[in-house]
Amino acid sequence: MSREQRRQDRKAQTPGGGSRAAAPPNRRTPVKARGGTGLPWVPIAIAAGTFAIVLLIAYLILQAGSDDSGVDAASEAEQDASTDLPGVFVPSQGRGHFSGSYTPDRPPHPFCEGVESSGETAATPQASATSGTSPTAQATGANGTPLATSTPGPTNTPGGGVTTPTQLANGSPQPTATPREDCYASNPPSSGRHLNVQRNADVGNGNLVNIPPDPDVYPSDVEIPRDAIPHILEHAGVFVGYNCAEGDQACQDVVDQLADVVNDRIDNHDDRVVMAADSDLPVGTIGLASWTRVMNVPYADFDKDAASDFIGTHSCRFDPEGFCG
Repeated sequence: MSREQRRQDRKAQTPGGGSRAAAPPNRRTPVKARGGTGLPWVPIAIAAGTFAIVLLIAYLILQAGSDDSGVDAASEAEQDASTDLPGVFVPSQGRGHFSGSYTPDRPPHPFCEGVESSGETAATPQASATSGTSPTAQATGANGTPLATSTPGPTNTPGGGVTTPTQLANGSPQPTATPREDCYASNPPSSGRHLNVQRNADVGNGNLVNIPPDPDVYPSDVEIPRDAIPHILEHAGVFVGYNCAEGDQACQDVVDQLADVVNDRIDNHDDRVVMAADSDLPVGTIGLASWTRVMNVPYADFDKDAASDFIGTHSCRFDPEGFCG
């Protein structure tokens, strides 16, 4: 067959005719067009990761800030000499610890001169570390409470230590103290060196207590060691003491009222308060202490509302170690 004949034969064949070989299949796999429901997972994962990092950084910043604010709040409370707060301000004598554990025969830390107690000889004044002089003790009331001072100019802390008042925002004096550390400047103690944490300390009469003791109203035969009281206060607590003469039923009646107040503050307000007999107090005295605050009254002048206000105001007011959350 000639070339021309073959050309004519090809032209004569129609599409779809059986004599022409089918075209080879397209090897590309067809892709069905997607609808609009797909999500961009990669960008979403990147955004989520970035957000998590930002949250972590913010949390760390807030934690650092809260720690600082807690320290600042405790420092501010420690130095607050405002007369708006219940009790008398006694400049801080620090938060140091004694070495060793409590034993019944351990001599207690003495009270500074001018601080009234039930009869112990007080520590004598020492020269001020800043002035080189031997200052006299601050005047005290008949019940042993240091009298508040509001006169501008240099004054003295209870038992020593020269102070120079500055002014708070509300105009009350703010002492800058150089406190003594060899004696307690108030009775009950309101700051200063104290015993370390101790479990089951023998305080006599077969009684074992923790140091510092847990919030509670303790039986009359349990006396908290003097040197443990500042540790109660450092743990955001309030100490309530009393000393009744033997057979003084009127005083005991007041102590029963005081116990009702303390139990109410513990049970219904979750306050951190310890109440116990305190033979250091002058006989017939009720004594309340928080960190840098003290309020002593003869039992005949006891006021339930004033006691409740002192406890409610000062429980957790000074909380350098975060016991109040």
